[in-house]
Amino acid sequence: MTGSPDHYIRSMLGPRDGVLDEILRDALLDKRLPAIQVDDNGARMLQLITMLHRPRLVVEVGTLFGYSAVHIARGLPPDGRLVTIESNAESARLAEGYLKRAGVADRVEVVHADAATHLATMDPDSCDMVFVDGDKKSYPQYLKLCFPLLRSGGLLIADDTAPGLDFSGESEPGADPDREAVAINTYVRAAARSNRLFSAFVGTTHGLMVSYKDWPAEQPTPPA
Repeated sequence: MTGSPDHYIRSMLGPRDGVLDEILRDALLDKRLPAIQVDDNGARMLQLITMLHRPRLVVEVGTLFGYSAVHIARGLPPDGRLVTIESNAESARLAEGYLKRAGVADRVEVVHADAATHLATMDPDSCDMVFVDGDKKSYPQYLKLCFPLLRSGGLLIADDTAPGLDFSGESEPGADPDREAVAINTYVRAAARSNRLFSAFVGTTHGLMVSYKDWPAEQPTPPA
């Protein structure tokens, strides 16, 4: 096998569908938004996890232009919905348009708000799945806020958790990669060591950490 892992994955899984290509071209080339969206394999993994987990309510922290939201929405069961939170008004507006273009707007609510502020207003035990891909410096805070929102058996997924990831290429312009790396490491350690979360890494380009809340007590703890 030659070439990069991303090239291999794309060659094996085939090209993106036309709608996804249109969204990326418009967002990255025409609108010149930063290319910090979830990678293609990570996006497909989010859709697959959603299809398998069948959540009724998913919360996403950090919409950007809605690339991951499209994939999550595509994986939802008929009665499922996604609430995605974006602090930037223009990004939230663009995401709404792209979600309509992808045909999934009917199952997605785009909330223009500070994520921490909005999460604090939500009811405990109200979510089946949470995807964190917002401000990396705030990941420890997001963990504290999102954990109580998850029902027992819910999934907590965080992007950009790959060991040794260089955050300089995955951050908003002007961000401090060292500070972000410390925050990500704090999140990962806390989730990995929690006795109420069972966690594993998924080998996407930027690394997804998937955590299951409250492994049933009557079942033996799965091997590490």
